[in-house]
Amino acid sequence: MFRAYLILICTLLCIQQTLAQRHIKDSLLNVLEKSAGGLDKVDVLNELSYEYYNINDSIALAYATQALQEAVKLKYLKGVKQAYTLVGLGYVSNGDYQQAFANFYRSIRIVVKDGEAIATYTYNLLGNTHRDLSNYDSAIFYYNLSIETNEKIGNKNLEATTLKNLGYIKILSSKNNEAINYLLKAENLLGGTKQDNYLISEIWGHLGKAYENKLDFIRAQDYYTRMCSMAGKAEDNFLLIKCELNKAELAFRVGDFSKSLEYCFEAVRISEVYAYPPQIAEMYIKIGDVYIELAQHDLATKYFFQALKITERLKLQRLTAEIYSALSWINKEESSFTMALEYINRSQELRESINDQHGISNCHRIRGLIYRQLKRYSSAITELEKSRRIRETIGHLEGVAATVLDLSHVYEDQRKFDEALSLQQEAIAIQEKIGNKQRLSSAYNNISRSFIRLGRLGDAENYLRKAKDLIDQTKSRLNLRDNYGFYALLYVARKNFTKAYEYQKLYLQINDSIYTRSSAVKMAEMQVLYQVEKKDQEIQLLNKEKALQESQLEVQQSRLRFQLLIIVSAIVGLILISLVAFSIYRNSERTRKLNRAISEQNEEIQAQAEELSESNQALTNLNAEIIEKNEEIQAQSEELIEANQSIAQINKSLEGKVDERTIELKQAYKELDTFFYRASHDFRRPLTTFMGLAEVAKITIRDNNALELFSKVNDTAHYLDKMLMKLQSISDVGGQELVYKEAFLKEIFDNLCDTFREDLQRKNIKTYCEIELKETFYSYPALLRIIIENLIENSIFFSSMNDPIVRFKVYSIGSEVIMEVQDNGEGIPDEFHERIFEMYFRANERSKGNGLGLYIVRKAVEKLNGIITVESTLHKGTTFTISFSGK
Repeated sequence: MFRAYLILICTLLCIQQTLAQRHIKDSLLNVLEKSAGGLDKVDVLNELSYEYYNINDSIALAYATQALQEAVKLKYLKGVKQAYTLVGLGYVSNGDYQQAFANFYRSIRIVVKDGEAIATYTYNLLGNTHRDLSNYDSAIFYYNLSIETNEKIGNKNLEATTLKNLGYIKILSSKNNEAINYLLKAENLLGGTKQDNYLISEIWGHLGKAYENKLDFIRAQDYYTRMCSMAGKAEDNFLLIKCELNKAELAFRVGDFSKSLEYCFEAVRISEVYAYPPQIAEMYIKIGDVYIELAQHDLATKYFFQALKITERLKLQRLTAEIYSALSWINKEESSFTMALEYINRSQELRESINDQHGISNCHRIRGLIYRQLKRYSSAITELEKSRRIRETIGHLEGVAATVLDLSHVYEDQRKFDEALSLQQEAIAIQEKIGNKQRLSSAYNNISRSFIRLGRLGDAENYLRKAKDLIDQTKSRLNLRDNYGFYALLYVARKNFTKAYEYQKLYLQINDSIYTRSSAVKMAEMQVLYQVEKKDQEIQLLNKEKALQESQLEVQQSRLRFQLLIIVSAIVGLILISLVAFSIYRNSERTRKLNRAISEQNEEIQAQAEELSESNQALTNLNAEIIEKNEEIQAQSEELIEANQSIAQINKSLEGKVDERTIELKQAYKELDTFFYRASHDFRRPLTTFMGLAEVAKITIRDNNALELFSKVNDTAHYLDKMLMKLQSISDVGGQELVYKEAFLKEIFDNLCDTFREDLQRKNIKTYCEIELKETFYSYPALLRIIIENLIENSIFFSSMNDPIVRFKVYSIGSEVIMEVQDNGEGIPDEFHERIFEMYFRANERSKGNGLGLYIVRKAVEKLNGIITVESTLHKGTTFTISFSGK
């Protein structure tokens, strides 16, 4: 988000803004090549730094650093001041705020002639940095300093930039009317001209956001369209990504989640060219928000944790608090209430530290909804009332309406229908004042349900008709589905079962259509993940090529070392020969002198000379043999080098084939997994229709024989649906992205007991849970739930007729965590102990299961690197024991 302010550099450096950005950069590079040095080179380096901040932050920082070094060497203070500012901007992009502040302050302390423009720009950057760190008071302080400094030079672009920044601060503080005033003043200062395309685009983007917050979607769309048009002409990737995110948010607001995801994925595609970490975090958060609405909680969690890595590293408190709230919501939806409360408490702590009143009200609301699910209604009402008061104070009417509706649901849970209806009418009055047709139609749908419960069917039909009229205008498929569902309830209450059946059928059709669109969205998600994986494979291929080049270089160096060894050996040989020759010469000279003095020893000396001559000959022969051996060694070395090269080539070929086969295998697995996912859900759709029709039949048909047939159809459909869920579990265990976090085993066991409550009560089975762990247990809760669920289901099915029990026990031995599921049921014959984990194997002839439960358990345990064993005695019971690491 700091890129928006880089346009000010154009004023500081007198760049001609009518030229395209790439032409400016190319011309600056040409000037730099021809520059002989001096002050002009510093100016060109600073200008290049600015240009590259919209393309590659690392290159931009390198140019700024070079400019700083040259300016310091030349004692060019204006160049130093400007370079310090640009270096600080580079550190902001890298998330090193301490170094960024240090360089900004160095720039401010340098006083030079005509330096007010640089100082004004630097004050803006200081304000922006404090704003992103959620230090809003400090940000406003530096924006005011920017305005005071600019009064001396009267630069309209700089004044417009500061007004735009103040407007954005007001948007973050939920003061949208004040924000619009600042932003319109900034737009008017530019005179409607296109002198500064980047700045006017940012102003339009912020105006769109402010009007979107005010639910004026027509004006918001108009400003976003103008911004996107300008960004496309400028070919600026930062603005293009921001444009896609704005469109995604607007589509999200009106309930078009599929379109919202398309815009998000387009932003992801652009980020492959230009990656700015805070902006990438915003992309991941928006994708996560959409997946929450589509109930794809695993995908949403994955993207939120990716964003959290960035925001925590960069200390972006506002975005981090937003992620914590989203994770709390997901855990609430999955009934992990302990984790949900922990995340929402973290979020509120951060939001209170930055005085984010809008965020604090959201924390109170989510905590109230958690307490509602826990049936702590008094605490829920207290939290929701706190949220309502804050939202009324800051003028967030849409939030007030949502909180009032939440309060009505709490009263409905307590069967206080009159109080609930009064609150719903209050929420409708607020929604009618706001004029958001989509939310108003949803409110009409909800109040019709309350009227049906109270037996006021005429009022219910009136509100359903109003809702349908608004739905026809907004085209909201989710609200249309709910409308059909409530119409079906209305006609059931009137005992008009034919009409009820028609609306139930319409409800199922549109629900199936919504599901199909969600599947298409997931396919788009898989395509994006495939592109990311493909890019990773390209990087791996480049690394392998680099390694091969290094290997070839090593071979060349080895050859050079061998040649050097040969040369050194030859030199040593020559030295030895020279020494021998010198020795011979000295002996000959000594011999001639002794001949004259000692003639009687002439024969003896002659004999010695002959022996020495023979030694010399032998030495010469030896040297020749050494040379021959060296040549043989050299030939062998060359052969060895050629062999190594051949082996390297073969290895390269084999690695290429292995990589090719691996890629093909991965692609085949993806295609198979996609087919399996689509096929299993395609089978489930008609089964869901069968079960829905069977339920309708219970209401509409009075013939006992027909009801019995529908009951059997319903049982068969439930059996097939259960088998498809087992098959889906196999796919999930084999391929899903897992979330590693604290596992609350008692909570998992209690939830599963609630799931099997009907079977447990019917068979009078008593359950026991014993958790004896000294330390917090971290693992993959999704897999643990699959394991425990299938083992409990197995124990229930084969339970004893007399005092049946199911005991779940967890304890630790050293670093190992041991989990036991024990029953006193029928038991398993010894000869089947080794086969019970095989797919489709059934040890009992009367078993009506599909033989997949224990197979899925074994697959899940293996994925956790655990070990499962079974101890069983026929007619006495069975104990499954699982051991795995607790860390």
